[in-house]
Amino acid sequence: MARMTRAQRADVVREAARIRFEGQRAGRSVDAVAGEIGRRLPLSALECRRLAYGWTRSQLVSAVVDALAARGLADPGLSEARVCRWEHGDTSPSADYAEALAAVFGVAPSRLGLAVPAGADPAWYRRPQPREQGAALSDHTPLTAVTDSVALQLEVEGPAGGPQTRDRVHRALEYYVERYGDYPPAVIGREVHRCRNLVVGMLARDQTEPHRRELRRLGGWLSALVGNFAFSASDYTGAHIHLGTSARLGGDVGDTRLEGWSLGAQSMVAQFQYRDADAYDLALQARELAGDDLRKSQSAAWCELRPLARMGRRSEARDAAARAQRHMEAATEDHGRFGFDRAQLHLHLAEAALDLGETADGRRHATASQDLKTTGSGGWAAATAVLARAAAGRRDAVEAVGLGCAVLDAVPADHLRETTRRRLWELHAELSSADPTGPVRELGDRLQALAPHVPPARSSPEINGR
Repeated sequence: MARMTRAQRADVVREAARIRFEGQRAGRSVDAVAGEIGRRLPLSALECRRLAYGWTRSQLVSAVVDALAARGLADPGLSEARVCRWEHGDTSPSADYAEALAAVFGVAPSRLGLAVPAGADPAWYRRPQPREQGAALSDHTPLTAVTDSVALQLEVEGPAGGPQTRDRVHRALEYYVERYGDYPPAVIGREVHRCRNLVVGMLARDQTEPHRRELRRLGGWLSALVGNFAFSASDYTGAHIHLGTSARLGGDVGDTRLEGWSLGAQSMVAQFQYRDADAYDLALQARELAGDDLRKSQSAAWCELRPLARMGRRSEARDAAARAQRHMEAATEDHGRFGFDRAQLHLHLAEAALDLGETADGRRHATASQDLKTTGSGGWAAATAVLARAAAGRRDAVEAVGLGCAVLDAVPADHLRETTRRRLWELHAELSSADPTGPVRELGDRLQALAPHVPPARSSPEINGR
């Protein structure tokens, strides 16, 4: 790495600080900020990571000394000058220092440009990061305030609620749907549970039949959301329970959209459990309830395509793909509740094409889906993971691993949905079958280092539908 003058280094440090500030304002993870600094500036991986946290070399020295002490090791005398030499590649840290650096930053040594110490336990760097990035922790006040407003209105109108409370629940539901991807599933799932619990309490009181019907419909949509968040956090059993509740409530109150969406979501859960026959049976039930072109497109793409492709029913899969595209072209809405749109259509077309061995079509549809989504969003992450699988299908392991790591760089771990995690694990398995070493191993290390999903801390009783 070429030496910089003092003025050049000052400019680079200022630019790194600006990138970090932009990342913090956008809610990006330290991983994403470090990756962006590395892409824009001629710095080592170790220095990018330090600057992503906004630390001085003195602060890093202090953190490393603390990490050594936690392992019962005495520091022989670490200095800022030695850290500078590590960052510039003049020298390499010893095994003890390498372990301490990886422990401080909570990432694999390879992501700091360091060799894995011989004989090291590969799990030692996976503990939760104890130090913060300099910005405040994520503020979820706007989200919790929405549910609080429902609770406060309920306090005004009484335990059975009233027109204003029901209106607040309607507005809360729309907020949760609109901001679905803005919060970690466990965080927003907790608030949806809390709101649904308020609805359950109102249903336990005397209500007129029209008001009870309205509350049960609202409770059904909240249950559908709870099921969606449970699925995003890899709680398949919980997802089936909540989605079963929402489907039953949709049928009871005559809301075919709710019932059809819930059956389709159950089909998706079954797909990710590799229960393709069950998934297809649920898909057919959802298709019967799809009343307009957008929902018909969603039913065909979201529910039918992949089970048919994986069961080897090629002609039926192609028919479902054609129907999905035809109905999307005829649809008068841009997207449906919970976000089915052209990007999701292309995503499901891409996965089905890859399952059928049609790599070029899979790549084309995955690229189209990715182009329609904002970098770092859940939809972008899903499309990029599928695009990585298409690269693996072309035997391009370098591009496949690069795309997989790009997802992990751009999306905070607690925002990374179960569906995308599963796609990345499938990618890793496919690549490992050919060559389990080098970059493929790094992708596996990063996936292993992801903290498990945290289920919502709050729960709420299932709505009985009566």
